Amino acid sequence: MKKVIVSAYACSPIRGSEPGNGWNWALHLAKAGYAVWCITNTEDREHIEKAQKESGLEHLHFVFVPIQGFLDKRLLDTSSKKIYLHYMLWRRKASQVAIELHSRIHFDIAHHVTFGSIQQGTFLWKLKGARLIFGPVGGGQQAFASFRAYFGNEWRTEVIRGYLSRMLVKWNKNCYMALRKAYAVLVSNKDTFELAKKNGAAHPVMFFDATLPANFFPETPVQREPGKTVKLLWTGRFLPRKALPLLLEAFSKVDPSLQYSLTIVGDGPLHDQVIQSIRQNGLEDKITLTGWIPFEQVKAYYKSHDIFIFTSLRESGGVQLLEAMAYSMPVITLDIHGASVLVPDNAGIKVPVQTPAQTTDDLATAIRSLVLDSGKRSEMSAAAYQFAKSQNWDNKVGEVTRLFYES
Repeated sequence: MKKVIVSAYACSPIRGSEPGNGWNWALHLAKAGYAVWCITNTEDREHIEKAQKESGLEHLHFVFVPIQGFLDKRLLDTSSKKIYLHYMLWRRKASQVAIELHSRIHFDIAHHVTFGSIQQGTFLWKLKGARLIFGPVGGGQQAFASFRAYFGNEWRTEVIRGYLSRMLVKWNKNCYMALRKAYAVLVSNKDTFELAKKNGAAHPVMFFDATLPANFFPETPVQREPGKTVKLLWTGRFLPRKALPLLLEAFSKVDPSLQYSLTIVGDGPLHDQVIQSIRQNGLEDKITLTGWIPFEQVKAYYKSHDIFIFTSLRESGGVQLLEAMAYSMPVITLDIHGASVLVPDNAGIKVPVQTPAQTTDDLATAIRSLVLDSGKRSEMSAAAYQFAKSQNWDNKVGEVTRLFYES
């Protein structure tokens, strides 16, 4: 049985996004027959230990690494930017723990999975003799300057982020050493692929980071009978990079006599701006805002709506896209970053992104096209479900181990 060390700073059996990714990599590698030691933080220790026991996998181990004293509780806050300081301090401690473990256990594979940021790199390159797998990671994507108006005061932060991103990849030792030493660098979008290649990655590989558990999917594809009103859905936090005002401008260019409605699920810092944009674009009669709702309830919206729209101007992958496709939803999205490669051509419409005027025009055209063509929606719905079904954890881990663990 090969021995694998997994670096999963974010890891939890009760959360989605990166913590869910960390947990599922460790769990499914163990299910695939590997002896796994997963190094993580202390945040969800109780839930992890409970789920590990319930799994019955004696070769699945978790190593919880706290940072010094009171700082662990003070900084371990995923809703705050303090989390990045915690992650930096945690990496230093976790590096020492990993080296000590390797001296005793002699790992065959060292696999970094979370945080999924190319810029932060991984300390696992220090484990001599272990084959390093880095990723999937993103982070190479940048927002286009022509859309700076949608970022408002946050544009300066966006520019600084881009600058720091380029500098970290070049000068962060844990990044450039990982890129050079990795047997494979798995990247989630073309932008990150090019960044990795430019900075010395010998083996960058395109690989989706969005994955769903098998129990997420409906047992059969969702069948939708064409109704009088076609229902569109947008989900997410109201953040500048999510570009909800851009979408509202696009809807203002759609003939109001067209029988459609838009449901917006979510909330966030731009709440007041979104309300104002709805009014300015005369969309009060077309749009419903739900506010924040529990994730289990979001599934009901995936099932009851006809078309999913995703408009992020900077996104590594976009798990909402995969969730929507799992519920047989055709997609309208921007043809950039993770969405560009994650959405198959036969499962949605990907709108080119050049200028705001062109993009809103093309979004409006895509909306009209799918609202008016129930046959096209039906074809894309079937393709979306079939693609999403292939992106489950058993398949994902099986592909990684076949290509990079055993080859």
